[in-house]
Amino acid sequence: MIVAVMSIAIVIDVSEKLRDFTDESNHLTFSDIAFGYYPYFFLHYANLFSSLIIFLSVLFFTSFMAQRSEIIAILSNGVSFSRFMRPYMITSTFLLLIALLMNHFIVPHSNKKRLEFESKYITLVEGNFEDVTVGIDSNTIVRFNRINTRHNTVDRLWVEKWRTNKKGIKELYSDMQVNTANGDSIKHNWELKLGFIRLITDTGEVIKKFDYIEDTLLNFNTKDLAQRNNIMEAMTTPELIKFRDREKEKGSSMLTNIEIVLYERTAYPFATYILTVIGVAVSSRKSREGVGKNLIIGLIASVTYIFFMKMTTVASTNVGLAPYIAVWVPNIIFSFVALFLYIKRIRE
Repeated sequence: MIVAVMSIAIVIDVSEKLRDFTDESNHLTFSDIAFGYYPYFFLHYANLFSSLIIFLSVLFFTSFMAQRSEIIAILSNGVSFSRFMRPYMITSTFLLLIALLMNHFIVPHSNKKRLEFESKYITLVEGNFEDVTVGIDSNTIVRFNRINTRHNTVDRLWVEKWRTNKKGIKELYSDMQVNTANGDSIKHNWELKLGFIRLITDTGEVIKKFDYIEDTLLNFNTKDLAQRNNIMEAMTTPELIKFRDREKEKGSSMLTNIEIVLYERTAYPFATYILTVIGVAVSSRKSREGVGKNLIIGLIASVTYIFFMKMTTVASTNVGLAPYIAVWVPNIIFSFVALFLYIKRIRE
């Protein structure tokens, strides 16, 4: 099922990026694309949709067993429905542990490679990006309120420089705040208007204000800012926790988004349990309509689940719902749905 779904996804992605892949200025070979990008693409999206793919696999497998009367034969020979479900739950536990390991450690490392490739070779989609935090490198963090990629202008740019002290602790040693910045998507030259630069030394702070600076060299361009706004995807969980703690000290507006990403890494894999129980309970009945009816019911359930996930995330971002509640509430609600379907199936 993973191969089937991801094959379709890769074909669609290749068709969208074909112009960039064949651009002579990029000097990309088939090997660069096949082994330098798509393994990481595959890993990211296969992991992202793993719960849904597992759910579809359960629906297909169990529905075909039901249509062939295999489940009726098993249950009529004295095997309880709980015992019948045991292999499903054991396998779900194994897949859950793999998903947790992938979410917290493996996929973030993979995303670093994927995002680096996209930043270097993939053409930026024009548009506006707002309230973004970008990690340019391990020691440089950039924030901005808004960037317009068509005109290459950035509003409220904030650049932080960090370093590791003798105790091995990262500390801020300089930052720059600019009201308006004009750059481009190729060179690293910038025009800065109305801002200040602060240097933090052992003896105190030195602040230098300016009205206008021309041809300032920074280690990023507008393409970097717009394409690397998903920095949190490339952070392992320990790195993300440290990043969250730094943002919390500054009272950053990004704190809610960071915590949502952090909690989702644990909450999403647990959907494997829930969707497995729902899938077995729904598809283990033999239906006159065949496999199609079970698939439709299952797809409606999965779409509803995804809708709840997105709705509570938006509520956390815009209304102020606590991130851990926003992330776990859909799991809790659908746990009761799964329990209801399970009990109903046992009593049949």
